[in-house]
Amino acid sequence: MRLNQFLARAGAASRREADRWIREGRVRVNGAPPAGMGPDVDPGRDRVTVDGKPLRWDETFRYLAYHKTAGSLVSRRSQGGHPTIFDLLGEAAHGLHAVGRLDLESEGLLLLTNDGVLAEALLHPRSGIERVYRLWVVPVPDVAALRRLREGTIVEEVEVAPDRVLLEGVEHGEGKLLIEILEGRKREVRLLARAAGLHVRRLQRIRFGPIRLETLPPGKTRPLTSAEVRALQGSARTRAGSGKASGGKAGGGKARPRG
Repeated sequence: MRLNQFLARAGAASRREADRWIREGRVRVNGAPPAGMGPDVDPGRDRVTVDGKPLRWDETFRYLAYHKTAGSLVSRRSQGGHPTIFDLLGEAAHGLHAVGRLDLESEGLLLLTNDGVLAEALLHPRSGIERVYRLWVVPVPDVAALRRLREGTIVEEVEVAPDRVLLEGVEHGEGKLLIEILEGRKREVRLLARAAGLHVRRLQRIRFGPIRLETLPPGKTRPLTSAEVRALQGSARTRAGSGKASGGKAGGGKARPRG
């Protein structure tokens, strides 16, 4: 088994992250830095460490839905005194890594797994997995603001627009929006709102592909059902096979490089 595949299957990282860790010298095989991108490893014989910590090989894949709370980091390392989700979950998240991220102040659905191959497939730009967010914004968006939201903005030098925008209603002077996007670029939803002249008071992810947050309490996890896992696997295969571009304009436009 290739070293990057071992790291992914062990739940340490996606294969892309694993390749970066190997290049950075963070990975050791039987106490020695690997040559190049690393040798084949035998999970039953070789000892692999990351930052000096041994990896435990587990043939059993685990899949959890987690309701992330605002003020926690989707990271292995705490910053600015904020806890990480792995600090909060403790042993329940051992060997798991997050499928994508939510920023510090965002909350809602986050998937955790040690199935690095599936995680990488779900996050690949070609996957086009739907992410649905509920936002509370001020001011209440008028017709012009909703039009600007649907038109999109530039994120990471790519023109992006939501796949769907819906004004659900007004609560306590705040507009309540649903926004669906097909690619999770960094702070994309907040940047879309800002470009439309809206300030986000609260942001919650309520769906990732076929998996829904629904009534899962804040800070709690639940195992995915076998049907949900199959649905995720099917979504990743179907999207990748179709070559559907993500991050596109509403109505089927595609994300394109700026300029």
